[in-house]
Amino acid sequence: MSLTGTSFLTLVALLTVAVFGLLVVFWSRLAGRTVGQIVGRVSLLALVNSLVLLTASVMLNDTYLFYASWGDLHGALTNAVRVTSLNRGANATVPANSPLGGGSGAPGVAAAAPADVGTKLPTLPNFQVPGYRVVSYKVRGRASGITNTVVVELPPGYNSPANRHRRYPVLETFAGYPGSPYQWSSAMQLGAAISRQVALGHMRQAVIVEPEQWIPADVDTECVNGVGRTPQLETWLTIDVPSWVRHTFRVSTQRSSWATAGLSAGGWCANMATMLHPGQYGAAIDMGGYFRPVLSPFYQPYPRNGRLAARYNLVARARRQPPPVDIWMETSHLDGVSYHSSAAFLNATRAPLSVHAVMVHDAGHRIGVWKALLPQALQWLGHVLPGFAPTPPQTSG
Repeated sequence: MSLTGTSFLTLVALLTVAVFGLLVVFWSRLAGRTVGQIVGRVSLLALVNSLVLLTASVMLNDTYLFYASWGDLHGALTNAVRVTSLNRGANATVPANSPLGGGSGAPGVAAAAPADVGTKLPTLPNFQVPGYRVVSYKVRGRASGITNTVVVELPPGYNSPANRHRRYPVLETFAGYPGSPYQWSSAMQLGAAISRQVALGHMRQAVIVEPEQWIPADVDTECVNGVGRTPQLETWLTIDVPSWVRHTFRVSTQRSSWATAGLSAGGWCANMATMLHPGQYGAAIDMGGYFRPVLSPFYQPYPRNGRLAARYNLVARARRQPPPVDIWMETSHLDGVSYHSSAAFLNATRAPLSVHAVMVHDAGHRIGVWKALLPQALQWLGHVLPGFAPTPPQTSG
């Protein structure tokens, strides 16, 4: 019997009703003060309440698919994740160094991001709590007109005088919906995960940038621009935020030192930002994301068949205008949110786009799966992008 679907839910609900009926029938017999009667009352009450909670849990799991199968549940309990990996498109070590513009093989690819770093960067706060390097800023976006929160997690030693001339790569992250900019630094513990990979010699330290993407608040915007007075989220996330980061922190400006990462809807945002702005980002880490926006019926930022709808179809772009970027993606046959568009994207992928796909066996759509795969994704990032490699590139940013 499947973990999801009406059969298991019906069985659990009927069992709950049956045990409740037994409680009603036998309650009078257990009304005394003997040890056996007290234990009987407590046991039946505990069993009924446990079954009620189990019924509610099964209903929630059917709705949100936290665990897609019994194998997925077993993997969560044992912390075992089985995967199959495959590659599509170009050689994974080439795209981030490919020339942009006319020489990229991808018509319409934008030029590299400008090196618009000033001569003197702003003074950053002195961290009073040892080891805590997460700071929240209110950022005004000149291109988009959006003013909102950007959370930054600085690498260990950023404020050390010994590193005052060092420039760092940047990993711009996107939360799932609903979620806050702190999702990667808290739930995913990205900073600690990077430090572990640095210690193992797989990558170098990076500045983590976590912008707010759900604008207006609590609306699943899918990070896209819209028409009329609709918020320009793509512009905010891919132009305003990177420009502010370059003016505020000691970071490299080369595309081989910039990458994105996202969970679920944030995975879509990461894919979109990297594929549509290859002059800014060299790679994306997509965990449970997709390759066409999934817009709510209550939020329609642009016409369904208009220019922007075509722009945000990354499956079609992978087939017709593949940009020279690297993508690490995770999905599962049981992940109804990400699988179908991810499979279509893989079938459409061709050079110079390069994709490393991780297909998880018996996995649902949840942070537990993604967190277990984070070390693998970071190792991949340190391998494909020179700016994240354990040995800093020789050219200056």
